Amino acid sequence: MARGERTATTRRGRRLLLLAIGLAAGLVLAETGVRVVRAFGDPGRLEASQLLAGSPTDVPPGTEANLSQIVRAAKNPAIVYELRPDLDVTFHGVRVQTNADGFRGPARARAKPAHGYRIVGLGDSVLFGWGVPFAACGLSVLEQRLQVALPDRVVEAIDTGVPGYNTAMEAEVLRDKGLPFAPDLVLVDFVGNDFDLPDFLWDQPDYWSLRRSFLLDLARRVLWRRHAQLEGPFVWRPADADGRDPSARDRVPAAYRHLVGPEAFRRALQAIVAMGREHGFRVLVTGHHLLLPEAAAICAELGVPVATPVERTQRWLYDHGFADLTRSPLTLGDGDPHPSPLLHQWWAEAVHDRLRELGWLPP
Repeated sequence: MARGERTATTRRGRRLLLLAIGLAAGLVLAETGVRVVRAFGDPGRLEASQLLAGSPTDVPPGTEANLSQIVRAAKNPAIVYELRPDLDVTFHGVRVQTNADGFRGPARARAKPAHGYRIVGLGDSVLFGWGVPFAACGLSVLEQRLQVALPDRVVEAIDTGVPGYNTAMEAEVLRDKGLPFAPDLVLVDFVGNDFDLPDFLWDQPDYWSLRRSFLLDLARRVLWRRHAQLEGPFVWRPADADGRDPSARDRVPAAYRHLVGPEAFRRALQAIVAMGREHGFRVLVTGHHLLLPEAAAICAELGVPVATPVERTQRWLYDHGFADLTRSPLTLGDGDPHPSPLLHQWWAEAVHDRLRELGWLPP
């Protein structure tokens, strides 16, 4: 190689080296800047985060809303987040209205009516009625059926379901929000992800740890649609941190480890049963699908009865030639496994039949 060529190659190498050094320095400065902004801008305590107004205080009526728009931080850190009150939006193709308490459905007075019979439903997106008009939701159908069966009573069902909740959060919802309504019956609607983390978390990260790139987090939030839609003081839960896989357990933030796994379900159900003894209501665990074996065993251990339409569902699937529930008319379809109105109806009928079988219906 001629001397001039070697000189030109050396110069190009130096320029590339300087460019790489400059790029690296720029990334380090950007990473440092993001960390400093986050460290001084984020609250230092989980409790403080619940009071942040990170997203709009209201959603205009008629908005076609996503999940992060219809929830807000809860003042009780154990509940984490809750539905916004007084919503009137379109969510997953149906109208969703919430009352002043942040529950889907009509407003209820705290004082129970004379001859009233009240049900408080605890659950997540299934009990909430994801993608289903409110009148077709299982709890609403159950209220209608019981009102016909109990004409001398005023039957009221209160739906506290919020997408992404687990049983540990639901026990806190009952304590903080459900007990003031003096329920006669509490339904704990179990779904497989009740052993998992909730959809949203508030995580206080270590801003000086080298195990995480906050610049990369910011880029994901800007570029990835799922993160871009998330408003307010929350982060999405780790994708595989479900509390059942020991290899994923280290990814569950320490502040939320008490919420996940079968033991969290056991503690929550024990707390709900204890509240029932103290306040005079009965507890029934329900499911639109088959309960996980661990959950069924805990219900049996604690003496809590269960009601599901599973036998009817399996018989119908067999009779109609469906091998997969999620590909049948019993779910919303298009990859959405949430129950259709028909399965909500069967759930209500199964709960009604179980109450009658247990002798729990009032005279």
